[in-house]
Amino acid sequence: MRILVGVFRMVSLLTYSLWVLFVAYTKFQRVDKKEQGRMIKEYNCRILAMAGVKTAYTGSLPKSMLEYGLTEEAPGEIIVSNHISWVDIFSLDSAVASRFVAKAEIANWPIFGKIAQAIGTLFINRSSKRAILQINTDIQEALQRKEVVALFAEGTTTFGNSLLPLKSNFLAPAVKAGAVVQPMVLVYTSEGVPTTRVAFCGDVTLMGSLWNVVTTKDLVATAHFLKPIDTKGLDRHQVGKICEERMREELRRVWGERFLEHDPNEANALSKAISHS
Repeated sequence: MRILVGVFRMVSLLTYSLWVLFVAYTKFQRVDKKEQGRMIKEYNCRILAMAGVKTAYTGSLPKSMLEYGLTEEAPGEIIVSNHISWVDIFSLDSAVASRFVAKAEIANWPIFGKIAQAIGTLFINRSSKRAILQINTDIQEALQRKEVVALFAEGTTTFGNSLLPLKSNFLAPAVKAGAVVQPMVLVYTSEGVPTTRVAFCGDVTLMGSLWNVVTTKDLVATAHFLKPIDTKGLDRHQVGKICEERMREELRRVWGERFLEHDPNEANALSKAISHS
């Protein structure tokens, strides 16, 4: 039965995504920012529901951010999140429609990559210093348009029960603009218990991760929005450190003894994470 449910969900997901791809290149391009935010949020909620993923969030956010992903006044805000899977973008956008900074490879993904391009995802080649300078300019311009920008500041995915050191490069635009930085952590639970099954990490393939998602029982994605950071008077390193401390503290609280402190031997950390899944 679990396999049949998984197949049905996967087919529904891919079929609906083709429709969204069409809308992203047509209607989405003709509406204002507020309506675009509402469309992004609706799309993400529906696609997660089709994949069998329920959503929730904790914390308090301004109404304008929750409704359409814009702040009332410039500058906008930067959301800094941990990174577990391709599902993270959908999970976060189901709560707050955001402009994501994503690795350039995602643009080449079938269907989802094209949708990401159409809705204004900011793609970055992390190996290019010139590209990093350009993306920081793009982020600063987005903040001046009152947009919410989301970052996965670890630079790669984990199994969810650890947090890698955050890269503060992309926080420079927030500091320069005096924008608020909103740290948050994503946690996936199955039958009420935190799980690593959703992770797109290690040797897990994209299709393997997708299959894990659609076949996991009672899967819930919860976005834990933490205390925001006023960047005025701080540099990017200080902001990054505060973000990391708050995110790590929340992950410790949620995962308890299953939380893994940063291990310099990443292979060892990943093997521990797998053993706890």
